[in-house]
Amino acid sequence: MNPIFSAIVHCVVGCNIGAPDGQTLHLLKCDTETGAMSQVQTVKGVQGTNYFCFDRDCKSIYTYFGTVVDGKKRGTIVRLPFEDGKIGEMVKLVELPCETPCHISLSPDGSRLAFACYGSATAGTVSIDGSGLVTVVHDNEGLGTDKKRQEKAHAHCAFFTPGGSKVGIVDLGKDSVLFYEADTMKPVPSMTIRTDPGDGPRHAVWSKDGKFLFVVNELGNSVMGFEFDGMKFSRTGKWSTLPEGFTEWSKAAAIKLSKDGSVLMASNRGYEKNSIALYEVNQKKGTLTLRNVAPVDGIFPRDFELTPDERFVIVGHKRSNETCMYRFDRSSFTLKPVGERIGMWNPLCFGFIAGGR
Repeated sequence: MNPIFSAIVHCVVGCNIGAPDGQTLHLLKCDTETGAMSQVQTVKGVQGTNYFCFDRDCKSIYTYFGTVVDGKKRGTIVRLPFEDGKIGEMVKLVELPCETPCHISLSPDGSRLAFACYGSATAGTVSIDGSGLVTVVHDNEGLGTDKKRQEKAHAHCAFFTPGGSKVGIVDLGKDSVLFYEADTMKPVPSMTIRTDPGDGPRHAVWSKDGKFLFVVNELGNSVMGFEFDGMKFSRTGKWSTLPEGFTEWSKAAAIKLSKDGSVLMASNRGYEKNSIALYEVNQKKGTLTLRNVAPVDGIFPRDFELTPDERFVIVGHKRSNETCMYRFDRSSFTLKPVGERIGMWNPLCFGFIAGGR
């Protein structure tokens, strides 16, 4: 029986390459009153769109797909229009001199894209029309202590500073966040962040006022806070994503912040199968207090996202190939599964677009 929807938002879902049907970009319809979901579109001919970003008006989706050119893997950044509740035909913007990225983001003014490629440790920026591509390849100096995962540099996330003039590249292999001039990719060494040895930083998120940066460490199962004075960073603290005394296998993944900046979340792949750590944020000091490590009902929560009204959290369980919705109780820092889950191949990235039927 199809659910009746009363307060509709659309959610775009990007999935990992390798789907049996070859399709890895989907559109869901979600009800923010009940948490109900239904799948309304699957985009054909787009493979491996595991991360994406919207333009400021939510009329375009920027992502990428992979091809093989002369026997070598190549990534291509693309744009897909979103209009009248549907994703339109793909427009190719630029072919990259490396493999498909693992992350992409949009500058604050909406003029430029930043991307990171895990395997080759290539990162760069490009204009939204595909011009002005600039790239850099991270060297293998200063690697972390995990010989298996930090055997070389691995660019995992690309994000802009609040003003947009710089871009940060989170490198899991180098235990670092390296910064560059956004238009040229010229290094800015004075802004370099170093995590602790073996932490394996994965993603980062700015505080609401842009004064603090929070970095989630995949290998270290932790979140670190850094205060930014406009020129350099100073550490504010480090907090585990796991309960005290936990010794089983786990790896942290995504990090998200509520709109008002008061709640930070980070996902764990491993603890009690899977969980999301929920922290209260001290917005004056840039510090965190762990309030709960909430179990989720699926395997390997690679990514998640708060609905626009923040009453629910949608979670992608990569290894159980499903997307689930959870009611978020802000007062108790808990998550409760609601509604029917939707099966899809390796869901990895979510983005909500409010309005429309």
